[in-house]
Amino acid sequence: MVILIPQNTAIRQMGKCLPGIVYQERASVYGLASDCEGRILACRRGGDRVVLPGGGLEDDESEEDALRREVAEETGYSVLAARSLCRAWQYHNNRYAKPPANKHCHFFMMDIAETRSSPAEADHVPIWLDPEELVATLTFESHRWAVTVLCGAATPP
Repeated sequence: MVILIPQNTAIRQMGKCLPGIVYQERASVYGLASDCEGRILACRRGGDRVVLPGGGLEDDESEEDALRREVAEETGYSVLAARSLCRAWQYHNNRYAKPPANKHCHFFMMDIAETRSSPAEADHVPIWLDPEELVATLTFESHRWAVTVLCGAATPP
C-alpha cells in the first residue's frame, strides 16, 4: 500500500512510541458523521473502548472503499458521501493478536444513510455521543483530535 501525501504537508504524530518496538506502517481511515442533534457516531468495543468507525485498508483498496466497508461492518450504516477532514499518525501498541502499528489515519466527514442494517462485527456497538462526551471517552488521541477539528476547536496542520 502506497500512501500519497502532498509535499510539505505536516502530519501530527500521536500516541507513544515505545523503545525497542518495531511498528508496522498501516494506512487507516475513519469517519465522522453527526445527527440532527449534533451527536457524533462512534463504536463501543469490548466494554470500555470507544473509537470512531473505521480501520485499515486491505491490499489495493481505495480510502473511500475502505471507509464504506469499515463503517458498514462496524455500525451497519451505509456511507453516502465522504469529504477529507484531517490526517494524523497514531502509535497503537495494544492490538491483541496484531503487531504494533503506526497508523496513518485519514479522517473523513461523512454523510450516512438514515437507516442501518446489523453490524457485521459483533464486538462493535454503534453509539451516538455529543462532542464533549465523545472527546472525553475516545480511546485514541488522534480520534479525539479529529473530533475537535470537526467541531472547530482545533485546526489541522
